[in-house]
Amino acid sequence: MLKTAKPDCNHWLDTGCGTGSLAELAIDTFENCTFHLNDPSEHMIRYVKNRLEGNHAERVSFHNFTTLDLPVSEIPECDVITAIQSHHYMNREERAAATTKCFGMLKEGGIYVTFENIMPGSEKATNLALDRWRRFQLDNKKEEMVVEEHLKRFNTAYFPITIKEHLEMLRETGFSTCELFWTSYMQAGFYAIK
Repeated sequence: MLKTAKPDCNHWLDTGCGTGSLAELAIDTFENCTFHLNDPSEHMIRYVKNRLEGNHAERVSFHNFTTLDLPVSEIPECDVITAIQSHHYMNREERAAATTKCFGMLKEGGIYVTFENIMPGSEKATNLALDRWRRFQLDNKKEEMVVEEHLKRFNTAYFPITIKEHLEMLRETGFSTCELFWTSYMQAGFYAIK
């Protein structure tokens, strides 16, 4: 999608780069792009530096902040900002503030892409989705106690919102185009254009 929408991307901010796998996939495709890789985890930043710095040092900068604390003065306005599984640990107000921060760091016409855990539209659908997730993990040989502990995190350690709420938040932030472009189980991907 980004190859089609932003083939001439010059600056790309990944707000929660984790291991750097997204940047590693994109760096050869977007040959004139500088990647600004951020993660709130010092461990992840050390890891991604070791992974990418040698081959692409001149095209990659590293930052260690939460999205809310990103230093606008250190990162130019971006063509693309990605937040892949980055904001679901935030409550609704923090998530809206993080989205607003990303909006402010985008160039006019820039694209914000986010993938997050989602809340199904009803209690019955939520229970069914959690039961499917439980079964999947057990079928893949995870211990039952570990699976149950993992499931307890839903809406307590991370805070999913519905697809409708995601789209409303993006529109309220000021994006001119807001779309769902992928969903599977209890995760969804959205893009929004400034």
